[in-house]
Amino acid sequence: MSMFTYCRVIKFVRCYRGIDILFNAGMINSEPSVSISLVQERITAKYGFKVSYRKVWYAKQKAMTIMYGEWKEPYAFLPRWCEYMLRFSPGSFYHIQTNDLYAKQSLVSGKKGFHRIFWTFRQCCEAFKFAKPVIQIDGTHLYGKYKGKLLVAIAQDGNNECLPIAFAIVEGETLEAWDYFLVNIRAHVTTMSNICLIFDRHRSIISVVENNPNLQPPNAYHVTSAMVDFERNLASFRESSSQIAEWINAIPKEKWSRAYDIEGRRYGHMTTNLAESVNRVLKGARNMPITALVKHTYSRLVAYFVERGTNAVAQLQSAYRHSKNVVELVKKNQVDATGNHVHAYNVEHTVFEVDASWERSYSVILPQRYCQCGKFKAFKYPCSHAVAAALSVRQSALTYIDDVFLITNLVEAYSFPWEPIGNEEAIPEISGPKIIPDSIMLRAKGRPKSTRIRSEMDEVETSQSRIRCGLCKERGHNRRGCPSRGRND
Repeated sequence: MSMFTYCRVIKFVRCYRGIDILFNAGMINSEPSVSISLVQERITAKYGFKVSYRKVWYAKQKAMTIMYGEWKEPYAFLPRWCEYMLRFSPGSFYHIQTNDLYAKQSLVSGKKGFHRIFWTFRQCCEAFKFAKPVIQIDGTHLYGKYKGKLLVAIAQDGNNECLPIAFAIVEGETLEAWDYFLVNIRAHVTTMSNICLIFDRHRSIISVVENNPNLQPPNAYHVTSAMVDFERNLASFRESSSQIAEWINAIPKEKWSRAYDIEGRRYGHMTTNLAESVNRVLKGARNMPITALVKHTYSRLVAYFVERGTNAVAQLQSAYRHSKNVVELVKKNQVDATGNHVHAYNVEHTVFEVDASWERSYSVILPQRYCQCGKFKAFKYPCSHAVAAALSVRQSALTYIDDVFLITNLVEAYSFPWEPIGNEEAIPEISGPKIIPDSIMLRAKGRPKSTRIRSEMDEVETSQSRIRCGLCKERGHNRRGCPSRGRND
């Protein structure tokens, strides 16, 4: 390594001048959510020296400060940007909740403390009208100077693509925070009835849902294929232990089982996997200052709409009637249907019994889009047994695909235009108190630890019980505390 290169590396390590690398390479300017590991790779490739994650993390924080300003400033700028955004996206909505500030028991005038923000874009609300009536919600940590949680509500279009529809930044996953989020979704995102709400059974969410009439049937349902198979597997699961049986019995089956989702409201969705996938997309943005994070959701959604809208128009021009994704799934079921024996049970040829194998038969009612296996109702497109029944009477199985998968709906969903907001220097001042961050939410110095929301399943298995001893291979202790260690020594 040359002396010049060595000095540059030492500068990076001691003074965090790796900021220059971040800017000169265009990494922060082009992609503020660039991962620390990628920056490490760039530095190693350029200088042949590996810099620790911690040092690069600090360098990025300083680079973010240079680019977006001090962490306090974006809080004051947030309402200005949101108001300006409404000019370019009329019908969008945001709400900032603040707290009064006191100094020596006297009310501070002209300033408010930031508490929460909810925002949604009109384009997403309109797109949701053409998507599956399913909303998944989840929360994820913020990694910046100030602590908090980013709450996300996600839907899914007819091509099985994620559609973010609402966001919030709150103090934590408290009862009040979830209530704030869900009430705003109901008021400003969708007023549709028969919405299926899927969440991770966080206690606060459960309490909010149970105590809000607008989140109860018929407004919303919070609700896994054949009931016989399900009950058999469930019985086997319960036999694992009395604790597992007690835990699973406490959760209503319609909340998590497709077999008990009689109306097929879940569209086959079992978990909050949609929300978790969006959390991964936004992971790099979660260490941005607050205004930059909100702006990032705007720009990210613009990219989603342009890409998916373009693909939907191309499919429509290719004479597709249904989304390419669901057509491929039905074709796969058609292959699986080969060899099935179909018996008609009425002269109208609408009720059938399908022998899928020598030991299993299923009843199928095509007009009701029902199959005893449960998949037809759950996934909203024909299972292999329904495909076999339709083909036996020379009908196209595509006839029985739910309308949400129509290409025309996909085109409509992404047809709402976005506009570039442009130079921030054009954003005018607005009246009102200056918003400052809550000092209680200030993060302690040092790199934040990455954590995740723990579910009930995590609570069943404690951290201690996950430890396995390297000597006796038993759980609950390690080598140092192994009871058999003294006997063997």
